Formats: sequence, structure tokens, C-alpha cells
Amino acid sequence: MARSAGRTRPVIKDVAKLAGVSAPTVSRYLNGTVNVTEDKRERIAKAIKELGYEPSIVARALSNREMDSVVVFAANPSAFSTSETNHGVEAAARKRRFLLNIVSLDESDMDSVKARVRMGLSIRPAGVIVYEYDRAGIAALEYIPKDMPMVVVGGSFGDGEYQVINAERDGGRWMTMHLLDLGHRTVFHVGRPEGPTDNTRTNGWRDALKERGVTAPDPIIVPDDDLEESVKAGRTLGRRGDVTAIFAGNDETAIAVIRGLREVGRRVPADVSVVGFDDRNFGAMWNPALTSYTQNFLDMGERSFRMLFEQIQAKRVGDDAPPSQVEVVQGKPCLRASERAYGDGEIA
Repeated sequence: MARSAGRTRPVIKDVAKLAGVSAPTVSRYLNGTVNVTEDKRERIAKAIKELGYEPSIVARALSNREMDSVVVFAANPSAFSTSETNHGVEAAARKRRFLLNIVSLDESDMDSVKARVRMGLSIRPAGVIVYEYDRAGIAALEYIPKDMPMVVVGGSFGDGEYQVINAERDGGRWMTMHLLDLGHRTVFHVGRPEGPTDNTRTNGWRDALKERGVTAPDPIIVPDDDLEESVKAGRTLGRRGDVTAIFAGNDETAIAVIRGLREVGRRVPADVSVVGFDDRNFGAMWNPALTSYTQNFLDMGERSFRMLFEQIQAKRVGDDAPPSQVEVVQGKPCLRASERAYGDGEIA
């Protein structure tokens, strides 16, 4: 099939000529803005495949008044939860030939959130995803236009009309219950500062102790990424004879706590059981291999884009928006070697 004179790359007119339709029909097929008959759809699809045609995102933006792209608004881009969720969004977006743009929000400068949201919207995305893992994410929601397709990731149940939530609180409860089921009279907690929602692993820890009628000891809250403070917490708890089980807010904290325990002569798990959260890959390589809890952030990212794409498509063809959706992504425990049963003579 000859292409337009002087061109080395096929254009929409080449597709139209090979498919035996008009260029506007091909454009409508690509944009999904008007229904195209099944016969024409098949001919256009076949021509696109034969020619290796790839539509120009810029040209489509000019016709659609929006880009085939989505914007993610998120604070703490280097955080494990954020980076993993981004990977999931990007993988799903790539399958639909959408671009992903990430706009970082500064938790330490809340006054900048509005400007950052405006910057992200200035590229005319087809939709946005907001990570409600922190205060900056909550603030960003106030500046998203009401008619903009949007999905909220994280947060409390019902914070968004379209939302994907990780079962973080359930995970914290499960890990604490696991230690109580092993015979420990109580479980101490070394955690991170709690976020602005109630869906936290620390709340899950409290839930489990309350269910069992156990008074929760005061948690030790350490700053994010301050591992030395976590080591100090391990030393402090290690000097107490009543400490036999510790639930750490993440795997890095758990390993730092174990170091602190060892520095004051406490063995893990022989004297103290320690479990983490997030199931980072280095946890399985630690000695002892760390029991932890997996949160499927990749799945959360993929689901959030699929939910967003349904809204985008409905808007482009003039259909009603899909029904409200709130999906909860469950995690799972990864039992290894850093905890053991307590009582009945099993631990001296």
C-alpha cells in the first residue's frame, strides 16, 4: 500500500484510504467520540495494523481538547507505597497508550498544593488520580474540577466517588492478632506518625488489642525514615522484661528495632517476637527472615487507572458516568522466622 507522497510514516489519510473510509471516520474511531459501524471498525483496525499506524498524541489533544494522559498527584514520591502504586498506574496506562505524568506535592509546604494542582491540570489531562496517603493529597482534592474524571487512592472508606483503598487497617489488626494467638499477653508497637485518615496499621493494632480486652501500651512513634530512633526504641523495649512481642510499622523499622533489641542482649525470636509491615524484598533476606504483611500497591495502581479509564471513555462518548465504585485491595501475611509462640514453656 503506497503512503502519501514524501512520507515515511503513515498518517490518518493513509489509514482512511486503505480502509475505504473517510479520514474523519478514522478520527472518530480513534477518539471514541461517535459510534462507528462494526464493519468500518474492522476495516480501520486492519488498516492500522497493516500500516503500523500510531496516532499522534498531540494531534488528538488538539481535536479532543485534552491529552491521552493522566496525572497522578502524590506527596513523598520516593516512599515505597507511592512508587509501587505509580508502577501499577503506569503499567495499566501503557496498555491503553496513555501517558502518565506525576506531580509531586510537598507535605512541608501546604500553601504550594493549589499551584501544583494547577500545574498538573495545565497539560489538559483526560483524568487524574490523587493519592490520599497524606494531608497534601486531601488538600489537592479541593482543587480538582468537579467534571474532571478522578480516582482517589487510599484514604478512608468513602472519601471519593471512585476510590481504591488498601486494607491497611485490616493488615495491622491481622498482624497483632497473629502475635496474640501465639500466646503473647500483649503486643507493643513502634510505628510511624499516623496519616490523616483512620485507615492505618496503628489503628489496626489498637483494634486487635481492644477485641481481646487487652489495654494497649503506649505506642512508640518514630519519625519517618529515622532508623536510629527505631534502634533506640528497640533498646528501650528490650530493657523491659514484659516485652515479648513487637509490631513494627514497616520493615525498615522492624529491622532497626531488632538491632536495638540485640544491643541490649535480647534474642529474636527466642526472647522477643518482631513482625513488620509492607513485605519489602530485603526482609526475607534478614536474619531471622522477617515476618511481614504484603500490600499489593501494584494492583491498587492498575485498578485505579482502569476505574479512571472507564470514566474517561464515558465522558468522551457522552454516556453517563459509571456507577460509583469503592474497591478494597486486600493484602496478605508472609510468615517467616521472626516470631514464635510464647507460653507453655516454649520460651524461657
